[in-house]
Amino acid sequence: MFKVLLITFAGVVLGYLLRNVSCLRFLSKSITYTIWALLLCFGLQVGSNEQVVNNLHTLGVKAFVISLAGVLGSCVAAWAVLRFLLKGSLPLESEVQTGENIGKNNAGNFYGGFVIVVFFAVGCAIGCLSALPEEIVQGKFSMYVLYFLMVQVGMSIGGDKRLKQMLAGMSPKFLFLPLGTIVGTLVFVGLAVFMMPGVELFDGLAIGAGFGYYSLSSVLITQIKEASQGVALAAQLGTMALMANIMREVMTLLFAPIICKVFGRLAPVSVGGATSMDSTLPVIAAVCGKDLVFVSIFHGVLVDFSVPFLVTFFASL
Repeated sequence: MFKVLLITFAGVVLGYLLRNVSCLRFLSKSITYTIWALLLCFGLQVGSNEQVVNNLHTLGVKAFVISLAGVLGSCVAAWAVLRFLLKGSLPLESEVQTGENIGKNNAGNFYGGFVIVVFFAVGCAIGCLSALPEEIVQGKFSMYVLYFLMVQVGMSIGGDKRLKQMLAGMSPKFLFLPLGTIVGTLVFVGLAVFMMPGVELFDGLAIGAGFGYYSLSSVLITQIKEASQGVALAAQLGTMALMANIMREVMTLLFAPIICKVFGRLAPVSVGGATSMDSTLPVIAAVCGKDLVFVSIFHGVLVDFSVPFLVTFFASL
């Protein structure tokens, strides 16, 4: 986590130093292509995970319901925070866009979303077919792609001549956004699980409390539940946590433009949860505007720190 943040801020400094260099104008296209590469790598990891693939037909539906409930809860919470608590407190308004400045019209939105889906789907297919060596699929290649992406995002921020205005626009009121993400997610997940047979309320809340941090939440739930409920049930809940939080991240990456248009500029940040400071940050910056990048990082850090405490608390009940 801290390495990603350090790399991002290093990119900000580099972009600021090079802010008058003309080559920075190509960063928009470069970021778009790197996002596609990251989605491809992410699809490879998902498709090659036998635990996810083998249980998709049984646990996948429950994980999807929990994930969708968390996303809707975050959207509603972000809308409420923007409407009642942060009205007039946002930094500079910016044009809503996607990827390579796509989104100025509906055709552009469709094209950008379609390309993202294609890259993710191709990655999943290649992963399922085991067409690439395991060293590439499960290695650190995707992490290096993420690092490269964060450097570019940082440079695009640092090279923006409105940087000082963006920083000045930050307000303590933005603490309400991560709080809204946490409360909104847990309330909607709780309601969904209450109406869903086969999943205990606190187990569902533990899964939802991952906020997109699928690796940590799935491991914590599996370890805690194994001692009290046995290996089989612990593995099932861990798999659901993995799938539900992966789905949350994917929904952010794929549907951020729609979420932003319907629920407001803060909604994609909230839906991104713990990932709003790293893997979903480039998409959030492209869709919501670079003026919300620092808000997104701030939000992601606070939500990220809440994950181990909330997941452990609910899984232990």
